[in-house]
Amino acid sequence: MNVFFIAGEHSGDLQGSLVISHMKRLRPDLLVEGIGGPLMTKAGQTSLYSIDEMAVIGFIEVLRNLRHFLGIFGEVKQYLATHRPDMLVLIDYPGFNTRVAKVAKELGIYVVYYITPQVWAWHASRVHQITRTIDEAVVVFPFEEQIWKKAGARTSWFGHPLVGISESRIAPEVFRAELGLGSGNLVSLLPGSRAQEIHYILPVLLDAAELILQEKPATRFLLPLAGTIQESLVRPHLKGRNLPLTLLRGQTYEAIGTSDLALVASGTATLETAILGTPMIIVYQTNVFTSIMSKFLIQKPHIGLPNVISGRQIVPEFIRWRFRPELIAEEALSILGNARRQDTMRRNLAQVRAKLGEPGASDRVARHLLRRLDERLSE
Repeated sequence: MNVFFIAGEHSGDLQGSLVISHMKRLRPDLLVEGIGGPLMTKAGQTSLYSIDEMAVIGFIEVLRNLRHFLGIFGEVKQYLATHRPDMLVLIDYPGFNTRVAKVAKELGIYVVYYITPQVWAWHASRVHQITRTIDEAVVVFPFEEQIWKKAGARTSWFGHPLVGISESRIAPEVFRAELGLGSGNLVSLLPGSRAQEIHYILPVLLDAAELILQEKPATRFLLPLAGTIQESLVRPHLKGRNLPLTLLRGQTYEAIGTSDLALVASGTATLETAILGTPMIIVYQTNVFTSIMSKFLIQKPHIGLPNVISGRQIVPEFIRWRFRPELIAEEALSILGNARRQDTMRRNLAQVRAKLGEPGASDRVARHLLRRLDERLSE
């Protein structure tokens, strides 16, 4: 059996690796190829391309790299036509994956969209277009199930894969002691997993950290780097600053779980922070053109996943023109200085966690995909 996975981002690499590892454990002879990152490769996938060549955000950036993406798309199209895998599993990354889905469907390949595009957030009409090009949607949020079923898609929900995964392996007091962080406030900065996000988001978070430090001199800061971010990309932004900041690699959950507050770029990291129960402020910024376009395209009042899942704002958001260091610092100081507000946020985040299902979602998804493969091969 041959399965072709496509993930184009760091978060998709994690989700894909979890499913692939379970599938390979159950069927060691399963051939897995596709596009992914180091985690999917470690899990057993042979990758045609790396996510390092795919992780681009913003309308302008996509246009600048259009020829490159068209080249990759052409090779994937040729591969699918030549090898005819038994199943294509698409993970998020809708701009590229929806086009691949159409090609695969025309070739008679069974197409599963795992972690479906956020049609509930923007361009809702896409759900009908995508449904026509896939055989099945496997969603990760319970409210998505009805959206895709209503559009006519064969739909399943097995819980969110991060539940049971987003956990610290070290007790907070032990982690603090190991890093010599003292007993003052601890704030984690999570600017994102793409180079563009480091460029647009990290400098403002560092400016906000300096303002926080002026008011609370005992505060310490953690900067856990995503696996896709090289330290050399971050160092220039730290030059000339006198922040008590510790760079971390491979200890993101420990950093978040130990922190009193996290300043988090909108995306998967906000959900991980919610599962860990740490109070947070959600931030985001990109180029001016994309910011303006998103203002008209995004149909939800909030962009942060904890707020979307709650159906109301339980976590403050600073995006587009509100993404300013003085506003972020003011809000951070308000949260750090108000124990009751912190407790309320933790209770609300616990409710978000409760809506995401039980641990083991990736194993359940893997078993489901293998059942579908067996059904296909027995036809």
